[in-house]
Amino acid sequence: MPSKQYDHYRLLTIDNLISTIERQDLEISNLKKSLKETKESRNQYYEYNKFHMEEITRLDKQIGQYRKRLKTMSTP
Repeated sequence: MPSKQYDHYRLLTIDNLISTIERQDLEISNLKKSLKETKESRNQYYEYNKFHMEEITRLDKQIGQYRKRLKTMSTP
């Protein structure tokens, strides 16, 4: 038994129903495309972020080694 929220569809003609279905299909297609683009963008930013985090870690290690050398050089 269909829900009452869909009763208004019974008043539509076949052409109107088909038109409604086509609009909904187009909307679904657009949402799928947008979702795909969003996922691709998310993955791209994830890779950028990963690269920068690795680079920061590498530079932190170099700075730590540099400070260690400075400390040993300045100690009498």
